[in-house]
Amino acid sequence: MDSLVRDCEKLSKHQTASMNKTLASIEASIRALQHAQTDASALAKAHAQSQQTQDTAAEQLKELATNVAKYGKHVERTFKVDLGVVAESRAFEHKAGELGRAIALHFLRSGEFGLARSFAAEDASLAEDAALAGAWGRFSAMHELVAQVHARELGPALAWAQEHRAQLEALGLGLEFALHRLRFLQLVEDGEPGRALAYARAWFPPAAGARLAEISHLMGVLMYARRLHASPYAALFDGGRWADGARAVAAAFCAVAGDAAASPLAVSVAAGARALAVVGKVSGLLRDRRVEWSQQDELPVEVPLPDQMRFHSVFACPVSKEQASRDNPPMALPCGHVVCRASLDKLARGVRPGAVASGRFKCSYCPQLVTMGDAQRVHF
Repeated sequence: MDSLVRDCEKLSKHQTASMNKTLASIEASIRALQHAQTDASALAKAHAQSQQTQDTAAEQLKELATNVAKYGKHVERTFKVDLGVVAESRAFEHKAGELGRAIALHFLRSGEFGLARSFAAEDASLAEDAALAGAWGRFSAMHELVAQVHARELGPALAWAQEHRAQLEALGLGLEFALHRLRFLQLVEDGEPGRALAYARAWFPPAAGARLAEISHLMGVLMYARRLHASPYAALFDGGRWADGARAVAAAFCAVAGDAAASPLAVSVAAGARALAVVGKVSGLLRDRRVEWSQQDELPVEVPLPDQMRFHSVFACPVSKEQASRDNPPMALPCGHVVCRASLDKLARGVRPGAVASGRFKCSYCPQLVTMGDAQRVHF
């Protein structure tokens, strides 16, 4: 997918350059014809310029058509995946209830309550699901708060944040200050710097210990109250801040409720779509070579995922290239290098299988001698 996006951007830039070149040639022809109206001797030159414009337009159109055709073939190759190779019909065997609940929860999380109601009506087990009933009320309340923030009404969201202040602080979420910040900027933008200053004096002091620098920066806005959008603080008044505030409210609400920050179903589908092409290719190669992938809980190839799909830290041992686990945790050596415990055990025993671990051995990445007792477990 990433290569498709890059090629699409290149194609767009080429189309823009081609169009500009053709338009420049057309404008030159127009000028030549206008000049020929007053000077008959320039008629031949105008004719030559018109012919050149036709040739330029034809050449640019041909080149653009070729590039579009190549991009079309790239799209076809990218999405030409035999789903039968990667499909596993047994994956959801006896799991219709779990799958239905995941779909219904996705609808609720997305605010599609009508869809969720219609979907649940088709399955009696969903209609009687207590967990789904609880999620219905929970997400209804969340979307009501989010809608009010989008409407620039911060009162209900602030009341909720104050009610759950202890939980938000325990989670390290500064939602209450973020909402007060939004309200302060709203008052300044509405032309009420006096009220904004009073609001800041009332609500900013409790956060001053951890956010003094940010508060000091915000107070500078008041000096430019009459020309905000021509001030150094213009970026603070971007319309996107309300959407950011709504997302912050939704994320904090889910965190307090113990729900995932993003829809598990949406993340799974997005990650699967990214993996589909490469997994299909590898599965085809394994099938052609009559080889089966033996690991039940691993893919046969690493799938690069964007940062927003990385929900926890993962350590891969630089020696064995294996991912760390609870039974094989990462261990830090005094020299600063980190390897998994299994690799340390092998280094301590040397090359002799079954040998007893010796006292000292050399780090794989530097000449320092260490012992197993020197290694400390690293917790991510």
